[in-house]
Amino acid sequence: MSGRLVSVRSVAVAVFTALVVAATVVTIVLGVMYGGARAEENARESALTAAREYVQKMYAWTPENVSDNINFMMGVLTGKAKEEYERYILGERIAEEIKQQKVVATVTDQGSGVVENTRDTAKVLLFINQSASRAGTEDVQVNPSRVVYTMEFRGGKWLINDAQILTDQTLEDLVAERDGTPRPETSMPVSPPPSSPAAESSEPTPTPEPVPTG
Repeated sequence: MSGRLVSVRSVAVAVFTALVVAATVVTIVLGVMYGGARAEENARESALTAAREYVQKMYAWTPENVSDNINFMMGVLTGKAKEEYERYILGERIAEEIKQQKVVATVTDQGSGVVENTRDTAKVLLFINQSASRAGTEDVQVNPSRVVYTMEFRGGKWLINDAQILTDQTLEDLVAERDGTPRPETSMPVSPPPSSPAAESSEPTPTPEPVPTG
């Protein structure tokens, strides 16, 4: 009788131990899942904040801040995005043009959000209006744009490794890509300062002489 009692007690202890171990494993798994979800949520928020700051630095210019903005962007661009920025901004000497023409460009965020992200990657879509004017004219050039930043978190900050301007065609390409059809790469050109209006010719358009008939 006592042997049977000991056996039952041993089984009970074994079952209890197994339940404790299982509960511990479940707690750890849930904790890891929660921690991962929380980390991704934090990454989403910080990527969006960074993208909103970067789009201002990339497209909002004055003669006083354009050099500082360019230097800032060179520190947060990498890979393809940095190569294109160097080509369009440094290669075309945009800073000098802005200072000479006294260009003032402002950016209004019309809405932005994270399309997808992990702990250390993100794709952010920003709807912006860039309004640009220059000294000597009252004309204001307004450019509505849809900008997409593909970003990676490295060295304690978010870096842009690809930047694009979306058109209706590129939106169709994105849909096609989701359906399994590859789309061509469409890199984002950097907006140049507003060009001066074309001069109107003061000479009248010549009237063609009549062709003599036989």
